Amino acid sequence: MNNNWRVVALLCLVSGVAYLVRTDVAVAQERMAPALGLSMADMGVITAWGFQLSYALMQVPAGMFGERFGARTALALALLGCSVASLVTACIPEASTAATAMLVGTRILLGVSQAAVFPVAAMAVSQYVPHQHRMRANALYISTSSLGAAIAPLMMAPVMEQFGWRAVFLLSGAVGAMAALLWFTQMPSRLLVSNAAPAVSSASLMRGTVRLARNPNLQRLTLAYLLHSAVYFVFVFWFFRYLTEGRGFTVLASGVWASLPSVAGFICAPIIGMFADRLGRRIGGSRARRRVAMACLLGSTVFALTGAVATSALLAIAALSLSSACLNGAESPFFTTATVIGAANPGASAGLLNLMGNLGGVFSIWLVPRMTVAWGWNGTISFWAGVAFVAAVLWLTVRSDGDEIRANTVGDAVRA
Repeated sequence: MNNNWRVVALLCLVSGVAYLVRTDVAVAQERMAPALGLSMADMGVITAWGFQLSYALMQVPAGMFGERFGARTALALALLGCSVASLVTACIPEASTAATAMLVGTRILLGVSQAAVFPVAAMAVSQYVPHQHRMRANALYISTSSLGAAIAPLMMAPVMEQFGWRAVFLLSGAVGAMAALLWFTQMPSRLLVSNAAPAVSSASLMRGTVRLARNPNLQRLTLAYLLHSAVYFVFVFWFFRYLTEGRGFTVLASGVWASLPSVAGFICAPIIGMFADRLGRRIGGSRARRRVAMACLLGSTVFALTGAVATSALLAIAALSLSSACLNGAESPFFTTATVIGAANPGASAGLLNLMGNLGGVFSIWLVPRMTVAWGWNGTISFWAGVAFVAAVLWLTVRSDGDEIRANTVGDAVRA
């Protein structure tokens, strides 16, 4: 296998395993929460303030860590951290006052560890994959994360039924450790792209990150990504509820239909990435990224509005699944553009992007239940379709062509 695509295959392994591990608690909590004396509301608070907050806040530091020590070391430590978090969770004592504190601690460790995955993976693509193939490469590992999340319940639910909830975390911990070993031993240590940025000092990384945060193009890109992710998190967290409450499906039927957005994203995102790379060779990478991202976001808008007004439940599910797939397809242009704008600090640049995306998700997760009470599900979905449209329009303001990047770099160097 060509070394460039071996790196991409390994990144797919990392993202798939990372999402498999982070999903273990969603399966195990059905038995774990009663055993530890916790309610589902308690589990929601622990997940939000333990995992989600630490995951969001560590995006930029994790990207900087990847730039300082390299993708090989950073992602190996990330997977090991995920493994340790799962294994320690399996050892939490029942009927203990320390149980809640231990669970919060393991969720924080998981969030800190997982934070490195997307920023460092985007950095690795910029360092190991030629520019004409980067959108497809980014699309592949991003879509594989959906596959990992889909596999988790299929693998772990039977294990829990047979051996109990602790076995779920033992299994995910073992998978994480094996993936870390495979990644570290098979990942090339030598950069494969000649113009990749060399390792720099911590002080230089900090200065570069501050300059990136002031870059107007990256600011507009991250704002668009905040809106994009706010819409995407509606599907991630609330699609199951939409099916039961808004369409009247049973819980079992919703469990089947709720997997369709992830499956659609896993199938469509690599195809969109491949098309984007080919388009880039014809019209230039900057124009191709903008056109593909805007097409995906506008497509998401149209499909979401179709799902909102459809009288047929199956048509609505199909339309909303395609809307989610379009959002998944836009991920690669976002991450590729972030690493082009922040070419000297690609890990920090991708970290800033994903930080804003997670903040958008926190906002929409909080807002959706309140909107459905006031507007119902159709009005709520229509609103988020409008948000996707605004994200598409913002792409018109983003520049990431080589001439502008070089001009910004020179300007930053003069100001420094």
